[in-house]
Amino acid sequence: MAELLLQALRRAWEALEKLGLPMALMGGLAVAVWKHVRATRDVDLLVGIEGTDSALLPRGLAGTGMRAKRDPAILQLGQLRILQLVCEPPGSSLEVQVDLLLADSPYHRQALTRRIPATVSDINLHVLACEDLILHKLLTEWLIDRADAAALLRLNRHGLDLTYLQHRSGELRLQPALAEAWDEALPGEPPA
Repeated sequence: MAELLLQALRRAWEALEKLGLPMALMGGLAVAVWKHVRATRDVDLLVGIEGTDSALLPRGLAGTGMRAKRDPAILQLGQLRILQLVCEPPGSSLEVQVDLLLADSPYHRQALTRRIPATVSDINLHVLACEDLILHKLLTEWLIDRADAAALLRLNRHGLDLTYLQHRSGELRLQPALAEAWDEALPGEPPA
């Protein structure tokens, strides 16, 4: 499955790169870049669409080996909009889901400006900065994402911009969630 994920990531990254949209890896593959390796079954990307008609995005990906998973193609989850794609890598009969989170909010647009160059396998790409990945994980409220946030805090503690993390968690009303993740990751250690 890992090889299929990497093939789907490569295909999605290359297709979106041709559209000239800013993007960053997030989700399970991104946490591995920040030292927390865990199983995942899909590819998650944050995609900047400012100045672009998001309805045209599925058409812009036509002929890339990816197709919309549903109709309408863009799923609305609260304030988040996600374009769910299905990719069937060459030589495989299995499909890999590729989720494109559309960067509609000021927070997500800023997160794209802070993305970090990285290499996953032999794919050169950008990944969310660790602080923004933690914040994104806290925004979802899913148990696996809360566990990821705690692991990212523990494994990257000394390289984190804690001022940024605390400031943005306040703006996003995530201070209680951040405090809980911090206590799980680093019990008894006060945030700097």
